[in-house]
Amino acid sequence: MIMWKKVCLLFALLLAGFALSVSHWLTPVSVAQWTNRFLAPNFKITLSSSWHWRASGMELPHLSVYSEVAQCHLAEADNLKLHWWNLHRLSAENLSLDYACLEKLPSDDESKTVVNLTALWGWLPEGELDIESFQLRNAEALSVPAVQPLLINPLQLTLKFLSNKATLAAQVKQQSAVIFRLDSELQPLSDGAYLLSGNAAYQPESGQSYLLEFNTSLNQNLLTPPTMGEFTGHWNVPDFSVQEGELKAQWKAQEGIISATNLTANKPLLDVPVHFSAERLEIKKGLAYWDFDGDQPLKAFVDLTLNMPKEGWFPMTSDVDILLQSFGKLGKGEMVISGKKGEIRPDRIYVPLKGRGDLRYGNTVAYTNLTFNAGGNFEDPLIHFHPGSIFKMDNEFDETKLHVRLPLNDILVGRFGLEGRLQALLQGSTPQFDSIDLKLDGQAREFIAGLKTIFSIRDKRQKLRRIENIVLNRWDWNVQGGAVWKALKTPLQVKGVGFWEGDHIELNMLHANSGKVNTAGVKIPKIELELKDRLRWDYTENHLRGLMQARAEWVEFDYGGRFIRPVFGVGVDGKSISDFNLAGDLKAGALGPLDVRAHYGDKKMVGSIAWNEQSARVFQPLFPNAWEWRIHQGTIKGATDFIIDENGVLMNGNLNVRNGEISLPDGEINGIQIRFPFRYHNYQLSANNKPIQVSMRSIRLGALLIDDAKMAVQGYYPYSRAKPFKLRNISLHAFDGTAEIPSLNFPQTQISEVKLHGIDMDKVLGMADYHHLTLKGRINATLPFWLYDHACVICNGTIEQAETLHLKLGNELVAGLKSGGWTESILVDVVREMNLESLNASVNLAPNGVMNLKSQITGYNPQKKNRNPITLNYNHQENMYELWQMIDYGSQFEQNLEYQLNQ
Repeated sequence: MIMWKKVCLLFALLLAGFALSVSHWLTPVSVAQWTNRFLAPNFKITLSSSWHWRASGMELPHLSVYSEVAQCHLAEADNLKLHWWNLHRLSAENLSLDYACLEKLPSDDESKTVVNLTALWGWLPEGELDIESFQLRNAEALSVPAVQPLLINPLQLTLKFLSNKATLAAQVKQQSAVIFRLDSELQPLSDGAYLLSGNAAYQPESGQSYLLEFNTSLNQNLLTPPTMGEFTGHWNVPDFSVQEGELKAQWKAQEGIISATNLTANKPLLDVPVHFSAERLEIKKGLAYWDFDGDQPLKAFVDLTLNMPKEGWFPMTSDVDILLQSFGKLGKGEMVISGKKGEIRPDRIYVPLKGRGDLRYGNTVAYTNLTFNAGGNFEDPLIHFHPGSIFKMDNEFDETKLHVRLPLNDILVGRFGLEGRLQALLQGSTPQFDSIDLKLDGQAREFIAGLKTIFSIRDKRQKLRRIENIVLNRWDWNVQGGAVWKALKTPLQVKGVGFWEGDHIELNMLHANSGKVNTAGVKIPKIELELKDRLRWDYTENHLRGLMQARAEWVEFDYGGRFIRPVFGVGVDGKSISDFNLAGDLKAGALGPLDVRAHYGDKKMVGSIAWNEQSARVFQPLFPNAWEWRIHQGTIKGATDFIIDENGVLMNGNLNVRNGEISLPDGEINGIQIRFPFRYHNYQLSANNKPIQVSMRSIRLGALLIDDAKMAVQGYYPYSRAKPFKLRNISLHAFDGTAEIPSLNFPQTQISEVKLHGIDMDKVLGMADYHHLTLKGRINATLPFWLYDHACVICNGTIEQAETLHLKLGNELVAGLKSGGWTESILVDVVREMNLESLNASVNLAPNGVMNLKSQITGYNPQKKNRNPITLNYNHQENMYELWQMIDYGSQFEQNLEYQLNQ
């Protein structure tokens, strides 16, 4: 017993001595020195200076792995713990891997290095590894938006290794919610192979989800392709063109198949058979489908061969043939893409390709004739188009026919967009323009044309690959060309400078000139259009804005009037070129401004024009100089609403003229008042619901004086039988009486009449300067008339006295009548002076100007004492046109009256 106690005491002393000596010869420094002997060359492990001994286990505060070649810390770990009571469990609080450092490490993939899984399995001890937080540092180059949450949030993982199974569980949390989960296991099989199986789920955002299930065999040599396996992936992403889909990959021995399905539409996307061996991988008659609008317009047939070298992995060679078929309203299109003797290396790829044919979709046909190389390194691949490569596209829709050509000579297409001289040529016609021929020509610098789903966006803090100190994602261009402006029937030439950068297109210089305009009764020498401020379209933010100006030297109308130096300045603000607001003003010399407000959308423009009251003298240029009309005073104002669409121009508005005063070559018009409500539609003016009201306080035409002239205007101009121009309730005061025309239509389809009331005949003869007789008193008359194309101008008009008339023949007329003989002399003495008790006359005026007057007169001679009644039947014929020309104001009055009617 005493001996046993001595032995136990000796063992305890030896154990205590060993424990006390461990801290000396098994320090972290000595462990690191021992471990570095077995590490790969140029790598070095560094441990903390001392262990931390706890009741639960042994802790190491820090561990790092340093690469002497890359001169950076490849991996670092904090708070590693080996648990006393479970020596097979190792945990780490933090573990990080530096991706930037990993990128600097040299690689040699020219030979196949055998990695034996069985040997590796036998070398690993049973145990458990727990990492509370794993993170990949400096991985901005991998910042694909879809996986960004996995890179910025720590990964928690647990690895368990037993003799018959190894399991790996991992998860990523974001704001306490699990967004990624992986469960997998690896176990050896009886035939010496291994089975890897598991599943993963990823949900980066609410409403998005990705699922993956896998089950595959692994050979002892990990670099040997697995003999069988199956992967099934499922996605549900609302922003994808295929919102919900499934991808499967299955293989066994040397045969496999890759398939994909659009679960939203329950239609196939991929059906690709694969044959592979140690020498090559082949795809024969692989099928790919793409469904745009439910018509499955695009189908691809793929043949691909990848040939392995006799030794090592690289370089591989490739042969590819792809037949694309598209289906549209214009039929079926086909495009062939082929390339032989492509070369694939571990760091780069080079595949020469040719593309020929056409693709059709709806009303669009795209033609291709392309020769290009696909190559570069895998991180930054490039497509280089050879000279002569061209892409063309034709589009036909209703009245629009557009033909686009894109020469792609020496254009580079890379991960970050297009680089090189980029041109676009546009020809065709639209509802507004014909014979369009425009060319955009400029320099593209990593330009992506808004295709963010295809190209990456370079970090603005990094320098460009080829050109420094320029803006990323930009195409600077000059535009020039011409078209025919259909509405004005004139050619239009355009020159401008602009660019497309990021999410906006900007035009910062534009100058356009039209040819001569001569249409719809309007003449313009030319119209000039230019930008007064940049025109910018932020298409992702739906914002369009700019300021433009159009001007001309003059605008002349067929009758001779004109506007002088019209200028239209307009600002544009809206969502896009198909949905915007505009505001501007129109001036023409002293005329204006007319305020214009409008909105363009749904292929129509709706707006208003407001014209503040101003002097009517600004209208002076509208009167030709030959007329010698002069505006002295008056004001004018107006407002109108308008709609411009595929049906033409529609305007509803009102103009008002107040206190107008005009002088004529031999007269004047004073007190002009016009209330002008109107409706205008496609070159036709109408006033039906509310008639136009016109009044003039006084009119003097030579010796003719007219007061208080009024009329109402209705109907249409230009007019027709179905849509006549109507004058109503024409009235005026002249010769101390009144004249009225109740109704007059153009064209005249029924007879109209002039009604005269209380006309002072002494004033009529006085105006005519007729001295052969005097006639004092007033008459009434009704004169039915036709203006054009009738047998009579005045038809059976009637004249009657309104009061007693006094007639006295002049001495010259009396002498002339007496010279006719004794009978005439006696008669003249009787009627030389008469008081007319009744006068009834009928009058007719022929188109040639001949007037026939038949009258019956009853009266007496006041100079005779007996005052015997006298009855006369009097017929008179005279050419009234000749008499009219004899009156000094006649021709001028006729010209001015014709102008008034035209206006």
